[in-house]
Amino acid sequence: MTENRDVVCKAAYERPADELEEQVAAVIAEVLDVDLVGRRDSFYDFGGTSLAAIRICARIERLLGSRVDPAWLLEHDELADFAEQIRLGAA
Repeated sequence: MTENRDVVCKAAYERPADELEEQVAAVIAEVLDVDLVGRRDSFYDFGGTSLAAIRICARIERLLGSRVDPAWLLEHDELADFAEQIRLGAA
């Protein structure tokens, strides 16, 4: 059963700012089985683990066609920060 974001995140929802953030949010939501992920939501708030980070990054790699290191997500756990790492890694 999909978890409601509001159950685990107390902060107000902030929409993804651009297409990359939307794509990454959708992958995170699918892998962690939550209804939606906002810009300032932490991967860890949804019960994120290193195995989940590997799964998320593998799916994003397939989607974008570029390397995405799971360490980026583990170190930059908020959606906006993780998306920025993906941008920097692709540059």
